[in-house]
Amino acid sequence: MFDIFNIFYILIVFLIVRRLYKIKYIYFLFLLVHLFSIFLFNGFLFESSYMPDQFKYLEVAQNIRNFDFFDENNFSSGMTVYLSGVFFGLFPIPFISSLYSIAMINFMLYLIIFVFMYNKDFFNSKFIIWFYILYPSLWFYSSLSLRDMLIFFIMFYLVYYLIIKMNYYYCLVFSLCLWYIKFQNLAFILSSFIISLFKLKLIYFIIFVTLFLIFYFGYGDILVEKINEIRYLFYLEQRFTVLDANKLIPITFFDMLIHAPYNFLLILFKPLIWEEYGIFQIFQFIENSTIFVIILYIVYLKIKFRLWNSREVKFLNYLLIISTVIYGTVLFNSGTIVRYKFPIITIYIIYSWYFIYQAKQLHKENKQCVE
Repeated sequence: MFDIFNIFYILIVFLIVRRLYKIKYIYFLFLLVHLFSIFLFNGFLFESSYMPDQFKYLEVAQNIRNFDFFDENNFSSGMTVYLSGVFFGLFPIPFISSLYSIAMINFMLYLIIFVFMYNKDFFNSKFIIWFYILYPSLWFYSSLSLRDMLIFFIMFYLVYYLIIKMNYYYCLVFSLCLWYIKFQNLAFILSSFIISLFKLKLIYFIIFVTLFLIFYFGYGDILVEKINEIRYLFYLEQRFTVLDANKLIPITFFDMLIHAPYNFLLILFKPLIWEEYGIFQIFQFIENSTIFVIILYIVYLKIKFRLWNSREVKFLNYLLIISTVIYGTVLFNSGTIVRYKFPIITIYIIYSWYFIYQAKQLHKENKQCVE
């Protein structure tokens, strides 16, 4: 009942934003369909219990609205769920009455990024705007009551202020937010950024290898032990018994390197239709295959326009590779894999195309000058 008021509230905001930024009607129509798909994905196409974590965020958010900040139930699912629930509870929306309320907040986050890119000329390239609107995983998870859209929201702005604006004050703010919500994604971003600073020169290569060896011999065992611990927990989460999990063979750092190409492709293509068969899995496999083709085309364009040595492009490449290899090593559940990879892939494709579009325009200008 109260969600009707939320819908009217969002529609009013929506109309004001459309008028202020002169958003075209075709985009407005797709965004409107996206908004109402919240009701499609929660209770119609999928039972709410299909994503049971949604109820955890709803419970915390409702407690926050009731000023029960320290209710013991708020912390039963961990600090990341609590902090995400606090964000949802404090978000400026009239009511938190059901899963739809949280899903509407996630749609608002989606809309904020859309307007931001619309205003910052990201959408000079039609590919970016249509990819953002039509990418199924982004559409799906921004219509649910999970924290994945919040993670994507924070990561999007962190990457923007890190590689485009280079405003390190905002970087610090978004880094702190991501630290408490999804620490490993922050680790992926920062490690990718640091590695991207090294140029392909002998002296930098020697420095990088030296630092890597110091880190490996000083902290390598601790890092590998932590990765094996995480693998064990995710293996248990896959509904295997403790006895099965105890049979899980620990990996070494060199195992990760050897299996890196396999894990990279595994993450991109999961769920595999010969392992998990169903309409939803077939649709996801088609989506993943399309995404893989897009990534290959992006790689081709980066080579064509000589962007491979660009610090920003190197950062995006390292981010994609490091995150997929690590997640491919520790994750076993296809649903978890899809949730964990979609923010990384969305950021990689949007920002890669942003730099490719700029390179295209520069190439055209240079060609005209020559003529």
